[in-house]
Amino acid sequence: MYLGGFMEYIFIVNPISGNGHGAVASQVIKEYCNKLKVNFKIIYTKAKGEAKNIASFYKNKNTVVYSVGGDGTLNEVVNGLYNSKSTLGIVPVGTGNDFYKTLVDHAGNTIDIGKVNDRYFINIASIGLDAEVASLANTLKEKKYPKELVYILSLIKNYFSYKNKTIKINDREENITILTVCNGKYYGNGFKIAPSAKLNNGMFDVCEVCDIKKLEMIPLISKLIKGTHTKDNKVNIYNTDKLVIESPINLACNVDGEIIKNNKFEFSIIPNAIEIDYKDNLKINKILKEKKLIK
Repeated sequence: MYLGGFMEYIFIVNPISGNGHGAVASQVIKEYCNKLKVNFKIIYTKAKGEAKNIASFYKNKNTVVYSVGGDGTLNEVVNGLYNSKSTLGIVPVGTGNDFYKTLVDHAGNTIDIGKVNDRYFINIASIGLDAEVASLANTLKEKKYPKELVYILSLIKNYFSYKNKTIKINDREENITILTVCNGKYYGNGFKIAPSAKLNNGMFDVCEVCDIKKLEMIPLISKLIKGTHTKDNKVNIYNTDKLVIESPINLACNVDGEIIKNNKFEFSIIPNAIEIDYKDNLKINKILKEKKLIK
């Protein structure tokens, strides 16, 4: 870590992420920073939206702001940090940590981020079956269903009830089962939806899965896990830096795990939008990995 005494490290911790790994990881981070005698603060979030507000408060200071949590916490930090001189760090102690799976193979100190309507995203935004599954899962969580069951129950219900969406994509009409707009490669806790995606090429990898029948969904999921779906004749993958999606009805859009709803989504990519604290990030995460707090 920088030892000149001018840089401050801010760790925004979701203490309940990863079944409590966030809180345990924060104590390891505290010991590490004290040992190096660096200037740091550990701030715990207590409610949804706090990570964004905390990051925004420190965005114009001489800081490195770390997201200590899962992809949801990271998305909030990115939305608070964008358009600032601060540097981003990521401690992936959530259950999915899909973005970090791409970051470990990234070469460079900056990354692109995406924007959909008025919200920024760092990993992936999606519309269709997967977004409906995530939306219902969030509802079931709010109704106090057991966390280990919500995604299974949501997947089962959506499997039987989901109908493909007829939408316009840049004025081209398609019957969509899944559409993902990807900055990173992975989503859904390890599905390799965009195998060729890069974090600093100024382009999205868009994956369209068109008009899949119910009996075709299970084989497709197997292909998605392996990243071999790109050869399927009902899958279309291409690069673009802008995308407009319109629908006659409101649709759910899964933005880094958070759901927004609208009948029009305008996507754009912002090249080299955020600087990454890469070297120090690796040192911290190596220690946490040794303690089995991250994978």
